[in-house]
Amino acid sequence: MTALGHALFSLHHRLVHVPRVGRVARALAAQVGRAASLLDVGAGDGTVALEVARRVGAQRVVGVDVKARPGAALPVIAYDGERLPFPDGAFEAVLLSDVLHHCARPGALLAEALRVASRAVALKDHFRFGPVSEKILLWMDLVGNAAPGVEVRGTYFTPGELVGLVHGAGGRVAGLEWPLRIHDLPFRLVTQDRLQFAARIERAAAPGAEGAR
Repeated sequence: MTALGHALFSLHHRLVHVPRVGRVARALAAQVGRAASLLDVGAGDGTVALEVARRVGAQRVVGVDVKARPGAALPVIAYDGERLPFPDGAFEAVLLSDVLHHCARPGALLAEALRVASRAVALKDHFRFGPVSEKILLWMDLVGNAAPGVEVRGTYFTPGELVGLVHGAGGRVAGLEWPLRIHDLPFRLVTQDRLQFAARIERAAAPGAEGAR
């Protein structure tokens, strides 16, 4: 990488990545509530998960990623991007922070996260509202994932598509923070708070479960 490239990535890290970690962690923690254990799917460098753990009081924090990074801030296990190598209900909460739009089969991964979570899945992702917002999200993805070399698929969800995805995975939307402020000015003028959201996903009640109580 050239000196200019290093300088640009350093600037992006300081002005975009560092503030983003704190705000994403706050939003995810608000959806989790208190939890003793966390699994971060797509953990990256582990900084978001550790900050969420600090906020929710979790003592056990594990990450999985298709590309486990050396020197991550927490233990990160490599996985295939779909099947989570843990038994049912192994963690109180599972984090999916800007992960689903990178997946070939996002519904399958969400179903796995719900299987492994005994209480809830805390989700941070993007909404799209037409071709302009889709191009903005793609640009943000390409810039933000260039350094770690994460594959960018450009798959983003409308609010209706997200609800359908959650239902198809056997879950329900139990909490939502939208719009969500992630970036500072002047970046917010482009990235737009309305394109960001955090949600709490819980397993849907089995048919007839309410009547059986």
